Amino acid sequence: MRSLLAPPHALWKALLVLTLGVCALPAVAQATPQTKTKTQTKAKSKPKGSKKTPAPAPAPTPEAPKAPEPAPPKAPVEEKAKEPDKAPAKAVVPAKPPVPSKPPVPAKPPVPEKVLPQSQVQAQERAEASSQMRIGVGLDLFTEKARMSGEQTINTSRQDESFDYNSSSFLSATLSLSVPAPIAKERARIGGGVRLFGNYSAGDRQFGFGLLNQAFVTGEYGLPVADKTEVVFGARAGLSLLFPGHELDKEIDRLQVQGVDVWSVPRVGWVVGLSAGGRRRMSEHILLRADLSGQLEKLYLFATSQDIESLQFDKHWSTFGLRLGFTLGIEFAL
Repeated sequence: MRSLLAPPHALWKALLVLTLGVCALPAVAQATPQTKTKTQTKAKSKPKGSKKTPAPAPAPTPEAPKAPEPAPPKAPVEEKAKEPDKAPAKAVVPAKPPVPSKPPVPAKPPVPEKVLPQSQVQAQERAEASSQMRIGVGLDLFTEKARMSGEQTINTSRQDESFDYNSSSFLSATLSLSVPAPIAKERARIGGGVRLFGNYSAGDRQFGFGLLNQAFVTGEYGLPVADKTEVVFGARAGLSLLFPGHELDKEIDRLQVQGVDVWSVPRVGWVVGLSAGGRRRMSEHILLRADLSGQLEKLYLFATSQDIESLQFDKHWSTFGLRLGFTLGIEFAL
């Protein structure tokens, strides 16, 4: 009978342990393999003792308090619970990913220069040319028709000394300087110049006046008519300066001997003129020009009035002439 009752008692025990094991399944699942081995060992040892000391069937009731036996496996759970606290301390900060380098910016292709229309190119060339100072040299071919008006009076006796004449020379030289005008700089220019006639004399009367020079200011306005070519209109006004020589100088000496107060100083006058011509740019710094000109000139030679030994002496000489000319010149842009 004992051999027959032992199996049901062992089954009862196994059923109870199985029930407790199911209740403590979460904790057992986290336990180490060693803890499971100890639990199985204890479960096997208890059935062996039951063979030696049989007990009645209700004996399993006092065994119920043994249910807390699986509690020891909770210790590893606490240790594992502490492990996450230590984990942050050992955590390695991930290295920052390398910043990708910016791709090189492709170089911009050179912008092609705009091709300006021919009219704009010419306008720019004229603007550049007009913004420069220029020095000009010219050779003048001229002809003139003039009159020397003169008279000498002693008391009531009057002597007419007037005569008409043409210049014995037909060449003169001009040196000029010009800059852009304050108004209309691209086309207008102002400046000054001198004109050298050399020995100025009346060819048909063989009367020499001396060395004649002119100093004047100029103004001109250019109108483009073709590529690098323009029509130029100009004007001038200034002073004439005559250094006495030849027959005029002899007349001064004669008057001085007679006691007349006359001086051997340069004689002055005035000159005005107009011109029209053309100018062409040959290179960046060289321009050629040709002009037709006309001018009026007046020179004051004597203007004396005085008493000499109770005699009233008066002498007045002056010249006035119209001069026409053709000028070939060259200008250098600085």
